[in-house]
Amino acid sequence: MDVLAAYWLLISLMLQLGVLVMFISSLDDCVVDLGYWIWRLRHPGRWQRSEAMPEFADDLYQDEQQPIALMIPAWQEAAVIARMADYAARNFDYDNYHIFIGTYPNDPATQAEVDKVVQRYPNVHKVVTSQPGPTTKADCLNHIVAFILQMEAREQIHFSCACYHDAEDVIHPLELRAFNHLIPRYDLVQLPVLPLLRPFPHWLGNHYADEFAEFHGKDVLMRQRMSGQVPSAGVGTAFSRKALNQLSELQAGRVFDTQSLTEDYEIGFRLHAMGKRALLLHYPVRFRDRPPAWFGRPDVHAQICVQEFFPDQAWATVRQKSRWMVGIVFQAWRNLGWQGSWRLRYWLMRDRKGVLAFPTLLAAYLIVIHMLLAWAQRSLYPEGWRFPDLIPQSSWLWSLVAMNFLFMCNRILQRLIFTARYYGWGQALQSLPRMVLGNLINIAAFFRALTQSGRSWRNGRAVRWDKTEHQFPDLPSGQ
Repeated sequence: MDVLAAYWLLISLMLQLGVLVMFISSLDDCVVDLGYWIWRLRHPGRWQRSEAMPEFADDLYQDEQQPIALMIPAWQEAAVIARMADYAARNFDYDNYHIFIGTYPNDPATQAEVDKVVQRYPNVHKVVTSQPGPTTKADCLNHIVAFILQMEAREQIHFSCACYHDAEDVIHPLELRAFNHLIPRYDLVQLPVLPLLRPFPHWLGNHYADEFAEFHGKDVLMRQRMSGQVPSAGVGTAFSRKALNQLSELQAGRVFDTQSLTEDYEIGFRLHAMGKRALLLHYPVRFRDRPPAWFGRPDVHAQICVQEFFPDQAWATVRQKSRWMVGIVFQAWRNLGWQGSWRLRYWLMRDRKGVLAFPTLLAAYLIVIHMLLAWAQRSLYPEGWRFPDLIPQSSWLWSLVAMNFLFMCNRILQRLIFTARYYGWGQALQSLPRMVLGNLINIAAFFRALTQSGRSWRNGRAVRWDKTEHQFPDLPSGQ
């Protein structure tokens, strides 16, 4: 009995602490939700289209075309890189651009695939890094930047804008015209990421769609409005040339930080600290006159965005998300600290609150399991020993649990709305069980990231970069 009593006391203490942490975290989420919906009601229509963009896409064709450089790092991407680059080169509704693909000397398969595209398109170029792979995405991007600078000096060309993508991205035909319109008025432009859906019941891969729909549909938009800062997503991000030059000067010739697994996330903060303007682009494409041939095709989204398949296996999903958490939570905490205004520090807190939120969420799931076991024991053996009530009615804990339940309903509602906005109500309903699955994946990824970061701090070695296996969709030929 003493052991059981001590065990139940531990469960009770965990429950009280967990309920309190979940209440604070949920209240924080609710503040962002309320801010978004109040702004949306006060400014109807502005949530659909960024103010800096014209109402009709026809007007984008009136802008003079600046030279734009597209950078694609590629380590062991032989399965997708040729198809991705070929699709982009054939479908860009823009003329004045060059594609630079970074490869590694010890990856001949990827180089061979890139060579096929280079032979087909004179504005596609292969870059080979000086060190064998895998290094980091930042290191590969820095080699591409150096190659671009050499090309500029050699061919008397000056790129006004540079953007980057991953080797599995499906790029929107109008993307470069949007960047051309916004750069250099903005120094960083981020496109929404809308993951491609897999057929039912691939809930693992499809849970990314729910998370990105809400993240880029609401959270980053509110972050931009409250703090003026927009984090790069690592794909679909454009930079002004002035911003890249200043980053290079600030970091001894390196534009991207090779010590970070999420250099894309940190670069948004560095540009904000330099006073640069950033924008998350929301732009559903409409034409007033005759639209181009690509308009309305099934492979082209109605909104300018980045589309791609995300991992669909449990371990690959955990590895990818743990890499994000290592960079955003632990490395950025050390590299960036708590810089900026209180508004920016608030968003830094939101980025890092997983340090408490994910262990608490794990404890919550375990407590629910224990409560179900206690209920089963009471039902099967009504005359046996009974555990005391964990949540006495009319207590402060009961009130917090009730409020947390309301907050949970709000979270479900928000997820339904934003998934339905981009993917329809069929996917929105599927997002409910995917929320639980996503939580389990995030918990596992957090503890793996915590273990990796702790080991790195102890031995002084950088956290190893986990490669994600990519897949490019089967698109109709001729597109």
